[in-house]
Amino acid sequence: MRFSTLLAFVASAGLVAATPAAIPVADLHGGPTGEAVLSTQSGCGSSGPLGTGHYVWYIVVGCNAGSRYTCQVTDATGCLPGNPNKIGSVEVDDPNDTYNIAKGKNTNSVSFVCPSGGQVRCQANFNDSDDGPGYSLRVFQ
Repeated sequence: MRFSTLLAFVASAGLVAATPAAIPVADLHGGPTGEAVLSTQSGCGSSGPLGTGHYVWYIVVGCNAGSRYTCQVTDATGCLPGNPNKIGSVEVDDPNDTYNIAKGKNTNSVSFVCPSGGQVRCQANFNDSDDGPGYSLRVFQ
């Protein structure tokens, strides 16, 4: 009994140590123009779970220019990579969505280098407008 408790503790500590440090984020925005706004925080520094009724969900975050980051669509808990079967694409754009920095299709994450402006938009484009509640978003280094 004590061994299994100790083993569970060690396993959970390993998961915490393996979790990348996420960047604090502002609100979640749903829809191409951000008409839906949610202020929810899921686990592991993610924002979510996302809402329903929109194919597009995004967060705008600050970053250090020239540094490498990852925009990731996680599961609803915010800690595990999300199922890419329902994700049409993941993209990173400037905050005003005027130019694309990185994009990946049918994936749950995309790596990028932070632009000189020091801010990006991490966006998930879902195949169905009701898939959002099963996912969260985060950017980490």
